[in-house]
Amino acid sequence: MSNGKARVMEDAKGRRATYEEITVGQSLGEMDWAITDDLIDLQCQLDQDFDPLFFPSAGQPRIAPPQITYRPPRWLISRAYNVRGLFVGWEMESLGEIRVGMTLKVSGAIVDKYIRKEREYIVYEAVGRDEQGNVLFRTRRTHVLDFVERTAPRSGAGIDSGIKPEKI
Repeated sequence: MSNGKARVMEDAKGRRATYEEITVGQSLGEMDWAITDDLIDLQCQLDQDFDPLFFPSAGQPRIAPPQITYRPPRWLISRAYNVRGLFVGWEMESLGEIRVGMTLKVSGAIVDKYIRKEREYIVYEAVGRDEQGNVLFRTRRTHVLDFVERTAPRSGAGIDSGIKPEKI
């Protein structure tokens, strides 16, 4: 049983999506993502990574650190489903430079879901393409929807821990 534990039913964004509502194969949509100096500065600050590649000499193109691609796929899933959980897997393939001034098209889909040790997992993938359609990054993410076992009842409100795209 649940041993007195409960899973969160809702947060500031409303009712959280259930495992049963998440559909394998569902598109998470697409978004345009403009790369700016401010985004690169923020990522370098977050990671404390100040490689000269990310801060080139005058006249050289500025390259973004690969981990800058973390947030857009999360925004896509957050638009489709109100989910929170624990991040348990991240695969990422960087296939080209992401530079200041680019606008990438990022699209994604739910590719799997499964139950293991009485916990519910979802897997989603995303792809970022440049203006010419070239793939610059691919990612695959796995989240467990709750740390608490799926047999625990849903009740109460939780904190919305999602980062708003307009803030980043």
